[in-house]
Amino acid sequence: MIEGEGQGMSRTSNLYTRRTMIHGLILLVLSLALIVSLFPPLESMDYVFYLLSSGINVAPEVFLMVIDLLLLLAGYWLASSLYSFLSIGRTSSNSLESICSRLSSVNKLVNRRGWVSLALAVTIIVFWHVPIILDAVLLSYQLHLIMHASILFAGSLIYVGFRMLSPNMRLLTYLLGCKGMAIFGAYLLVSPIVVYGSYPFYEQAEAGAAMVAMCVASDATIIPIWLKRYFRQ
Repeated sequence: MIEGEGQGMSRTSNLYTRRTMIHGLILLVLSLALIVSLFPPLESMDYVFYLLSSGINVAPEVFLMVIDLLLLLAGYWLASSLYSFLSIGRTSSNSLESICSRLSSVNKLVNRRGWVSLALAVTIIVFWHVPIILDAVLLSYQLHLIMHASILFAGSLIYVGFRMLSPNMRLLTYLLGCKGMAIFGAYLLVSPIVVYGSYPFYEQAEAGAAMVAMCVASDATIIPIWLKRYFRQ
């Protein structure tokens, strides 16, 4: 009886390890594919987006915003895949288990409830979208590369912060982030002045409208899920 239970637990453990490894590999491949396509000099998606923007008459700012979102997603996936591989490795290596435990302890001490990493991620995103800084980025190859790398890092920080939040708090934090983007988008939409010197007024308004529309779509998807979880608990 005990032997049968042991074999069952071993099969469950092997199945969990296999699923974790597959999950990690999928996220790693997806994140690396995005990183390769979004980083200079292989910035193919930038050129594709510019061609699309001219072909379907959509502001280039909208596609640049999509690139930023994809970089955040790539950073999030990359951190998730690395965590999956560490979860597997720590079960078979005492030294790796010790290192992971120490890193986890430091993270819990410095990054209380994940708010520090989330605040740092928001700071990085906001910094690169300050008008004078973004205008300079669009004219500098080196700054463009640094911006992409830091936004990718911000995506990883978001993953680190989200892991320390409850499922409901993750959804709420995501909604708050969308609200911040919606407010800024509404400002771009109705602002009587050009905020970003690199783009004409009408493109700024289109980008603002797109930001508001994306947030409305996110609300329509996330709020019902959050309310369902909240009242179920």
